[in-house]
Amino acid sequence: MEVADRIVVMNQGRIEQDGAPDEVYDHPASPFVLQFLGDVNLFRSAGTAGTLQGGFQGDARTAYVRPHELQVVAEAAPGSVPVTLAQALTVGPNTRLEFRHADGSGYIDVEMPRPEWLALRDRLGLKPGSSAHLLPYKVTRFSSEDIDPAAMI
Repeated sequence: MEVADRIVVMNQGRIEQDGAPDEVYDHPASPFVLQFLGDVNLFRSAGTAGTLQGGFQGDARTAYVRPHELQVVAEAAPGSVPVTLAQALTVGPNTRLEFRHADGSGYIDVEMPRPEWLALRDRLGLKPGSSAHLLPYKVTRFSSEDIDPAAMI
């Protein structure tokens, strides 16, 4: 995507989306395209409307949030997700945080630059086992969903 002026994402011989790299990344046409282009956290709803697991409001059954599109905050806020820090892994200039849902139902990944993590860790006193809340910067939904069950792992 770094050198292309146009990309085409295919799924089982069928074109899912084509366009400029920024367009495809910022406005994916399907869950497949979104997940093909990188890690994503999935938040499921039991029905077709209302609050999604994790507190995100919307009318689609699944909300998709990329790891770098989540903010870690100390206190509950409207739409926030209560979590517990499981681990922090720093690789070079970036840190990946793995949080466990407060109800134990699964994990949510958050990514940020290392200096941001160090400041956040010091400000909130975060360490494995610490409680926090996550707020999304951006939530992506699709009106008709065709989710690959293998992508849910």
